[in-house]
Amino acid sequence: MSVILKNISNSTIYTFPGGVDLVAEPFTKRLDTESRAFAHGGVIVSDQKIGVRIVSVHGIFGKASQALVETELNSMTKAVYTEDLRLYATQNEDDFYKVECLSFDHTFLGKITIAEINIDFICSDPFKYYKDVTTDTETVNEASESMTVTNGGDVECFPIITFTAGAGSNISVVRITNTTDAGKYFEYTPASNLTSGHVLEIDCEEGTVGLNGSDDMAHFNAGQFIKLLSGSNSLVAAITGTVGTNQCVFVFRNRWL
Repeated sequence: MSVILKNISNSTIYTFPGGVDLVAEPFTKRLDTESRAFAHGGVIVSDQKIGVRIVSVHGIFGKASQALVETELNSMTKAVYTEDLRLYATQNEDDFYKVECLSFDHTFLGKITIAEINIDFICSDPFKYYKDVTTDTETVNEASESMTVTNGGDVECFPIITFTAGAGSNISVVRITNTTDAGKYFEYTPASNLTSGHVLEIDCEEGTVGLNGSDDMAHFNAGQFIKLLSGSNSLVAAITGTVGTNQCVFVFRNRWL
């Protein structure tokens, strides 16, 4: 597999020629006790997020003519400066990094049919993401329903939670708690009770609340946007009101350091 650039829809927009590869991936899991310096000079202890990292792509490729080399370089240039890029590396064909191009240099090596390229990408966060999202669908038909949601990555992630009221429901409060994460929770109290077909969406990464496709942040009543810790998470959906058969869906993308 080659190094590939994809867009935010995960469609391939460019495949680097053979001989071009990611340079010594700098992404490794750290121990909680390892201290490290931030760019501003501060030092912290624990495995927290770092603002940005640089990843580099390097290689040498050749074509049958100067015209073909120039065409390849033009295509490469256009691709690397695309917005919302995902970089897939040879070593990790199922994972990607979120990147932007920082610099792109090329040199002809003696013959104008052979070019060496050096590209530095800014990785907008230090994580490696799995290409597919995880979807966990739970049924909520009790006033207090216990659920287990597993985050397969080795760092926390922030799910999109969709709660759909089912037949027979007349709900005045929805509260979801992650007991694995020290009991952190969010509570939603709609202006009018949720009944069959009403859809509540809480995007814990973007910090948004929607009801039936419209913004309803004003009725996010208490708590905070929750996260899923690495591994199994025990959650409880607590319903106030008449409980029918409801559905609670967690959508998230595993990620690693």
